[in-house]
Amino acid sequence: MFKLVAVLLVALLVVAIHGFKVGGYTDRPELLEDSSTKALVQYVAEHLALEQKLILDHLKVIRVQTQVVAGINYKLDFTAQPANDIHGKITTCQAIIYVRFDSTRKITSAQCSQA
Repeated sequence: MFKLVAVLLVALLVVAIHGFKVGGYTDRPELLEDSSTKALVQYVAEHLALEQKLILDHLKVIRVQTQVVAGINYKLDFTAQPANDIHGKITTCQAIIYVRFDSTRKITSAQCSQA
């Protein structure tokens, strides 16, 4: 019972500090240059390299959205250049990463398309 109350209090504290809205996604432009956002994008790039053999360079975050669930969903839009593309074409990617309040993270979707 104590653990449940503690988790609920931590969740409420996070909501109070960060101003998250429960429900849909909220734009978070202040997180574009945040080191934790960049770490999540790098995590997605590593996932894409392993799962889809898509190696990306020059990652640039262009949009961050969050959604409070039983943790936080981060919807990240970013651009990159495929490492094997000699023509310099830009790839646009979107990923959703679920981060639990204990910092456990899981990519729930990740997709890229060339512009």
